[in-house]
Amino acid sequence: MLTSPKTLHIVLNGVVEDSRVLKCAWSLGNAGWDVLVCAASPYPHSDELSIGYARVVRLPLRPVVTQKTLGRVLRKLRYYKRALEAKLIPSTKPLIPNLKRSISAILPVAMDFRPQVVHAHDYTALPIAGAIVEALKNAGINCSLIYDAHEYVPGVAHLRAPLMNLYSEEERKFSQKAAAILSVSEGMSDLLIPHLQISVRPEIVANDPLVEGQQPSARNLRQDCGIGEEVPLLVYSGAVAPQRGVATAADALHLMPDVHLVVIANPANATVMKLQQTYPELASRFHVLPYVPNAELVSYLSGADIGLIPIHHRQNHEISLITKFGEYMQARLPIVVSDVKTMSEEVNRLGNGEVFVAEDVVSFVTAVKKVLAEKKKYQEAYSPEVLAERSWERQAEELLAIYNRIAQATPVAREHLPFRISEPVPLVTSRK
Repeated sequence: MLTSPKTLHIVLNGVVEDSRVLKCAWSLGNAGWDVLVCAASPYPHSDELSIGYARVVRLPLRPVVTQKTLGRVLRKLRYYKRALEAKLIPSTKPLIPNLKRSISAILPVAMDFRPQVVHAHDYTALPIAGAIVEALKNAGINCSLIYDAHEYVPGVAHLRAPLMNLYSEEERKFSQKAAAILSVSEGMSDLLIPHLQISVRPEIVANDPLVEGQQPSARNLRQDCGIGEEVPLLVYSGAVAPQRGVATAADALHLMPDVHLVVIANPANATVMKLQQTYPELASRFHVLPYVPNAELVSYLSGADIGLIPIHHRQNHEISLITKFGEYMQARLPIVVSDVKTMSEEVNRLGNGEVFVAEDVVSFVTAVKKVLAEKKKYQEAYSPEVLAERSWERQAEELLAIYNRIAQATPVAREHLPFRISEPVPLVTSRK
């Protein structure tokens, strides 16, 4: 039995804002695994950072454009090129973006590291991870593949059919070879089984918030909004886009003259700014505040009365139990959620909030008023057992059990390190 097993994680983003990857790496490192994460550098050079015992190497896996305006132009050109190709030459099979470049960059690292498990985070990393595993096995290095399905590919809105079909083919190919497939919810698992053409149900590792290390916020949510404790306050925290439904909540303020809404997001977000321009008459009650450190988020959120998840009906929305759901729970906020399948069922099961009809302002107002009238009743759902179940610590136990089973490993837990990300240090000079 292995006592010092190794795992290589592959993700095609800059990782520092990907809480799931960071939590996986941190938990496995504390549990005695040697963890190396290969991510995509946002710069033309490689750099290195750490999270607990886990080492993170960010490699230039895709071309990096440093000039912001040029970057927007190039993205537009790529979009129109793909649209034209899909319309005029639909039979042309697309290529997976930066596949060869990524394999070439990561393979030498993997050969040197010699992992027992390669963990592919999301469908974009799976073809790369699959190729890495095959190359390692051909070199006599025994390793297993874990596919962590962050999303349901047919439900990814920005993927056009040719590329979506290609990614789906790669998913099916490597899912057949994977030692384990991870899913974030039972609803996603229901869809993955026929999509991936697998007979074994994916194992659930939900993306719940990390409870350990939560700190009192240096800021006060109500003070930042300029309101007192008696004012009803609704909060939405996280990424903002039209399909996230914040417009429903903003519009609803017209029917609730005493209620305030705060959005914790990037104030420069295009959708946020458009909402502020659309509802200038609500400026005194529609607040936009910047993000707070993740370790302080739960404490900061607790200053509100209700946590909002007003998302629209989209395929991936129906099957998700998103991170903010757990964050609101840990902040002991009643939740008002649209009638998307998985989260509405969870609210109805726990009794920790109310469900409204997506994009229906009147239905939203009814749900909010019902919760505000009996806030303490909904908060009673948050027993210590319920909150413990909806924590990353609980999910990490499942993750570790899967890893140890696959690798037949008995790692020795290390002295516990806190969840802290180091500053990146450049490793090599820029490429020409």
